[in-house]
Amino acid sequence: SQIKEYAGATEGAKNGLVHALSKLTILYEDKQFAHFVFTRALLLCSALSAPFYIVLASEQAFDFSLLATFMALSGLASLVSAPIWGRLSDLSSQRVLVFAALLVTLNGFLVYAIAHFSPSMLDEFWLLPLCYFFLTVAHQGVRLGRKTYLVDMAQGNKRTDYVAVSNTVIGLVLLILGSVGLLNAYLSTAELILFYSLLGLAGAISAWRLPNA
Repeated sequence: SQIKEYAGATEGAKNGLVHALSKLTILYEDKQFAHFVFTRALLLCSALSAPFYIVLASEQAFDFSLLATFMALSGLASLVSAPIWGRLSDLSSQRVLVFAALLVTLNGFLVYAIAHFSPSMLDEFWLLPLCYFFLTVAHQGVRLGRKTYLVDMAQGNKRTDYVAVSNTVIGLVLLILGSVGLLNAYLSTAELILFYSLLGLAGAISAWRLPNA
């Protein structure tokens, strides 16, 4: 409350959405950037699958202590993994995206396999929280990897255009992929986790084909 705030510079300000839409042409003018946005869209799987881990746990035995456990593990995973992913991203953000996407995929495949072939194991109080922990670790890798890759790929004022366009496109994709959850009436929770895990596999393949920034 004691910080003095000064009026910000507003000269040359533009509407963010209008600016982003006017710059959409860079998606076909810059092939590497378009490839990156496509990969980032696939890697939304790490964020979109997370709620279904909690839903799956709630189908077994849900209470507030379980929810608190997931929240605590999410914070712990972020605290522990972020510095590691950050250092690895400085070496190769492209490989971080690959490894993080594979971790999402393998984690999701494991959860689906257990739910499908040995559902009684889901009653183990530690299993789903542990899987959620590794999912959050992977999500941190996706976040740090994509941010580092974008910064390394773009130079100067191009970063503003890249961020504006990629965030706009990802916002639209997020609405589309997020609506997959509505299929919960037709697919089991484990099958939805499998779907997002397959997106993770596609994301890993796409990230592998990205050039080093």
